[in-house]
Amino acid sequence: MKSRLFKERYVRGSLIPVITQVLWSISFLCFCFALFSIIQELRHLSDRKSTNGEVISYIESDETSRFHPRIRFKDQQGIAHEFIDGTGATAPLYVVGTIVQVDYHPQYPNIAEMTTLYYRWGSSFGLLCMSALCWFMGSRFTYRLTA
Repeated sequence: MKSRLFKERYVRGSLIPVITQVLWSISFLCFCFALFSIIQELRHLSDRKSTNGEVISYIESDETSRFHPRIRFKDQQGIAHEFIDGTGATAPLYVVGTIVQVDYHPQYPNIAEMTTLYYRWGSSFGLLCMSALCWFMGSRFTYRLTA
């Protein structure tokens, strides 16, 4: 059974060895996870509102020694809210007073997060790159047979 599963295959005059099959399978899985991640993020954003907020200070986490920005923003009704963003860095990323984009839930404005490209789309982009890399590497192991 195992020998049939991992046999080299011939497709249209090309030899596709086991390593190609494994790499293409990994590529397909990464692509599926990337699509799932994109769909989840778009669903997450569909019930959020976006506005500008201001970095007013930084809080240093005792456990991780990371700096988390404290951000103030106003919701649709003009009520000011503050929150501490969950994404932190080893050094403050923004100068106090910097205007940043904030996504918040309209019914629960205390559920807010700062929007950054890396935080929002980093995992999807990484998975798509991994998928492309595995597909390319797998294709390098495919041999053309001349009869």
